[in-house]
Amino acid sequence: MRAPEAVRAAYGLCQLVSPAVMFRLAIGHQPESGASVVMRILGARHLFQAVVIGAAPTSAALHCCGGVVDSLHSASMVALAVADHRHRRAAASDAIVAALFAGMEFAVARRCRPVPPVASPRRW
Repeated sequence: MRAPEAVRAAYGLCQLVSPAVMFRLAIGHQPESGASVVMRILGARHLFQAVVIGAAPTSAALHCCGGVVDSLHSASMVALAVADHRHRRAAASDAIVAALFAGMEFAVARRCRPVPPVASPRRW
């Protein structure tokens, strides 16, 4: 597992195991009960994404897909921040984190070299 996947896995594990502490660190107060559930779900997603991409860390396609997922997550959090003033701060901070993960995935994807195709044996 490379550094980007390790960072994502650590972040996801923290969200999954201790969502209230993560929320307090980011926002400064205790989360509502529903926020903890959402954070655990997002933590599980981050862990899953880290494992999938970690299984093929040189795959530009997987990193691009991860970047798209993170971009969509960031966009949804921006929409939530605009629509719901009670959750604005939490949604905005999550949008920033998701955008950073997206940028990281796209940057890693650009550095991945394409895998040359496997030569198939000639058939006569």
